[in-house]
Amino acid sequence: MKKSLLSVVAILGLLLAACNGSEYDAEIEEVIDLYKNDDSAMMWMDEEQITRENADISVYEGGRYIKIGFFNLEDEDKTVRYEFYERSGDNYEWLPRMNQTDDRLGLADREPEYEEQMGK
Repeated sequence: MKKSLLSVVAILGLLLAACNGSEYDAEIEEVIDLYKNDDSAMMWMDEEQITRENADISVYEGGRYIKIGFFNLEDEDKTVRYEFYERSGDNYEWLPRMNQTDDRLGLADREPEYEEQMGK
Protein backbone atom coordinates (compact mmCIF):
# COMPACT_ATOMS: atom_id res chain seq x y z
CA MET A 1 0.00 0.00 0.00
CA LYS A 2 2.82 2.41 0.90
CA LYS A 3 4.60 1.66 -2.39
CA SER A 4 1.43 2.37 -4.37
CA LEU A 5 0.90 5.65 -2.57
CA LEU A 6 4.53 6.66 -3.10
CA SER A 7 4.26 5.77 -6.79
CA VAL A 8 1.16 7.92 -7.21
CA VAL A 9 2.82 10.85 -5.40
CA ALA A 10 5.95 10.51 -7.56
CA ILE A 11 3.90 10.45 -10.78
CA LEU A 12 1.88 13.48 -9.71
CA GLY A 13 5.11 15.31 -8.87
CA LEU A 14 6.50 14.60 -12.33
CA LEU A 15 3.31 15.77 -14.01
CA LEU A 16 3.29 19.01 -12.04
CA ALA A 17 6.94 19.64 -12.85
CA ALA A 18 6.27 19.10 -16.56
CA CYS A 19 3.41 21.62 -16.45
CA ASN A 20 5.57 24.35 -14.93
CA GLY A 21 5.91 26.27 -18.22
CA SER A 22 3.98 29.38 -19.12
CA GLU A 23 1.40 29.69 -21.86
CA TYR A 24 3.59 32.57 -23.09
CA ASP A 25 6.84 30.58 -23.40
CA ALA A 26 7.10 30.89 -27.19
CA GLU A 27 6.33 34.61 -27.12
CA ILE A 28 8.88 35.28 -24.37
CA GLU A 29 11.57 33.32 -26.21
CA GLU A 30 10.84 35.27 -29.41
CA VAL A 31 11.23 38.58 -27.58
CA ILE A 32 14.49 37.45 -25.97
CA ASP A 33 15.83 36.54 -29.43
CA LEU A 34 14.78 39.95 -30.78
CA TYR A 35 16.58 41.62 -27.89
CA LYS A 36 19.75 39.62 -28.55
CA ASN A 37 19.71 40.70 -32.19
CA ASP A 38 19.26 44.40 -31.34
CA ASP A 39 22.68 46.05 -31.57
CA SER A 40 21.65 49.08 -29.51
CA ALA A 41 20.38 46.86 -26.67
CA MET A 42 23.56 44.82 -26.71
CA MET A 43 25.76 47.92 -26.26
CA TRP A 44 25.32 47.94 -22.49
CA MET A 45 25.23 44.21 -21.69
CA ASP A 46 27.05 41.02 -22.64
CA GLU A 47 25.05 38.44 -24.58
CA GLU A 48 25.65 35.84 -21.84
CA GLN A 49 23.48 37.95 -19.54
CA ILE A 50 20.56 37.98 -21.97
CA THR A 51 18.79 34.89 -20.65
CA ARG A 52 15.37 34.15 -19.28
CA GLU A 53 16.96 33.24 -15.95
CA ASN A 54 18.31 36.81 -15.76
CA ALA A 55 15.12 38.59 -16.82
CA ASP A 56 12.19 40.46 -15.34
CA ILE A 57 9.20 39.77 -17.62
CA SER A 58 5.61 41.02 -17.66
CA VAL A 59 2.96 40.04 -20.22
CA TYR A 60 -0.11 42.21 -20.85
CA GLU A 61 -3.38 41.91 -22.78
CA GLY A 62 -3.16 38.23 -23.64
CA GLY A 63 0.38 38.53 -24.94
CA ARG A 64 -0.14 41.67 -27.00
CA TYR A 65 2.54 43.51 -25.02
CA ILE A 66 5.64 42.14 -23.32
CA LYS A 67 7.86 44.18 -21.02
CA ILE A 68 11.28 42.64 -20.55
CA GLY A 69 14.35 43.76 -18.70
CA PHE A 70 17.62 42.05 -17.93
CA PHE A 71 19.54 42.46 -14.68
CA ASN A 72 22.99 43.95 -15.10
CA LEU A 73 25.00 41.41 -13.13
CA GLU A 74 28.08 43.62 -13.09
CA ASP A 75 26.17 46.37 -11.29
CA GLU A 76 25.95 46.14 -7.49
CA ASP A 77 22.36 47.41 -7.57
CA LYS A 78 21.41 44.88 -10.29
CA THR A 79 19.72 47.62 -12.31
CA VAL A 80 17.29 46.67 -15.04
CA ARG A 81 16.74 48.42 -18.34
CA TYR A 82 13.28 47.60 -19.68
CA GLU A 83 12.18 47.34 -23.27
CA PHE A 84 8.63 46.90 -24.55
CA TYR A 85 7.48 44.77 -27.45
CA GLU A 86 4.11 44.59 -29.20
CA ARG A 87 2.70 41.69 -31.17
CA SER A 88 2.13 42.69 -34.78
CA GLY A 89 0.49 39.83 -36.66
CA ASP A 90 2.47 36.70 -35.89
CA ASN A 91 5.62 38.51 -34.74
CA TYR A 92 6.75 40.94 -32.09
CA GLU A 93 8.20 44.37 -32.71
CA TRP A 94 10.15 46.64 -30.39
CA LEU A 95 8.19 49.71 -29.28
CA PRO A 96 10.40 52.77 -29.78
CA ARG A 97 10.19 55.61 -27.27
CA MET A 98 8.53 53.30 -24.75
CA ASN A 99 10.35 52.60 -21.49
CA GLN A 100 9.90 52.73 -17.74
CA THR A 101 10.03 56.54 -17.71
CA ASP A 102 8.01 57.11 -20.88
CA ASP A 103 5.11 54.66 -20.59
CA ARG A 104 2.82 56.16 -23.23
CA LEU A 105 0.50 53.11 -23.17
CA GLY A 106 0.07 53.19 -19.41
CA LEU A 107 1.16 49.57 -18.93
CA ALA A 108 2.67 50.39 -15.52
CA ASP A 109 -0.86 51.10 -14.26
CA ARG A 110 -2.24 47.78 -15.54
CA GLU A 111 -2.07 44.40 -13.89
CA PRO A 112 0.05 42.00 -15.98
CA GLU A 113 -1.53 38.68 -16.91
CA TYR A 114 1.77 36.91 -16.38
CA GLU A 115 4.99 37.81 -14.58
CA GLU A 116 8.27 36.08 -13.95
CA GLN A 117 11.51 37.20 -12.44
CA MET A 118 14.81 35.40 -12.81
CA GLY A 119 13.09 32.53 -14.67
CA LYS A 120 10.49 31.91 -11.96
